[in-house]
Amino acid sequence: MRNTELETVLTRYAKQRGQFAKALQAEVKRLGGAAEDSGSGGGTLLRGWMDLKSSLTRGSGAAIIATCETGEEVAVAAFDWVVNLDISGQTRSLVEKQAKSIKEAHARLLRLKAEDSDGARFQKSDHAR
Repeated sequence: MRNTELETVLTRYAKQRGQFAKALQAEVKRLGGAAEDSGSGGGTLLRGWMDLKSSLTRGSGAAIIATCETGEEVAVAAFDWVVNLDISGQTRSLVEKQAKSIKEAHARLLRLKAEDSDGARFQKSDHAR
C-alpha cells in the first residue's frame, strides 16, 4: 500500500515550491533582471521535491522524511540569508512570505518524523493495491 498521507504532503510542497520559483522569477523580471528558467535554487528545490515524491513507492517513509528535512534546512538557511540582505518593499515581502512557508513545512516534517519515531507509520506494507 502506498502512503497517501506522505505523498499528499510532498505533492503539495512540490507544487508550492514551483509556485515560489515562478514568483521569484517574476520578481527578478519586475526588477529588470533576467530570471533563469533552469538551474536556479527554486528549480532545484522543485526537482528535489518531485524526485522525492516519485520515490514514495520505492523508499521508506522515514528515509524520505529525513531527506526532505535536510532539504528544508538548506532552504531555511538560504531564505534566512536573503531576508538579511538589504531588500525592501514588495521583494522583501515576497521573500519573507516564502521563508515563513518553508519554515512551516520544515516544522511539519519534524512533527512527521517525531510521529514516526518507531518507523511504523510510513512503512510500506507488503500488500500492493
